[in-house]
Amino acid sequence: MKIICLIGCILLFVSCAPRKTAIETEGLEEVVVFGEEEQAPAVAEEPTLPTQEEPILPPPPVEPAEEPPQMQEEIVLIPPPIEEKPIVSEPPAAEPYVPAQPETPVPAPQTVYGFRVQIFASSTEENASRVAMDARDIFSEKVYVEYMAPYYKVRVGDYLTREEVEPLKSRALSAGYRGAFIVETMVTP
Repeated sequence: MKIICLIGCILLFVSCAPRKTAIETEGLEEVVVFGEEEQAPAVAEEPTLPTQEEPILPPPPVEPAEEPPQMQEEIVLIPPPIEEKPIVSEPPAAEPYVPAQPETPVPAPQTVYGFRVQIFASSTEENASRVAMDARDIFSEKVYVEYMAPYYKVRVGDYLTREEVEPLKSRALSAGYRGAFIVETMVTP
């Protein structure tokens, strides 16, 4: 295996190696010919200069350019612009500035720790929404669908103490929500 690899590398280097080149001079130009194996003797030709003195001719005389014929000037009188008096209308009486009464911001409902009854949990929002719609028909309290990864939880009520929420848990169990239990969470009383 090593021999085959070695032979392959040698063939690669041989095929990529530069070939001999020949430089031929033709007149004042050098011509490089690739791939010829025989060297042609370099021909050194020097440029020959003319031996006969050529007389230097003076530049031809410059003739003055003819002037274009002058045109007669026409004077055109432009009448002065007519001044128009701008029409000024009385601006409407400005109403006195009355600062706008600052709106009292509606305070956000205060949230405190309290208790709710959780009656259902599902991994899909569709199932949780369906159970919440049914629960709104059964219970008079508010029904919430809260997402806490990975479940959508259906919770009922807003109570501040555990004693207040116990009767709601009993009603949920008797309504058929057999996994109902009390949870401590943030509520809006």
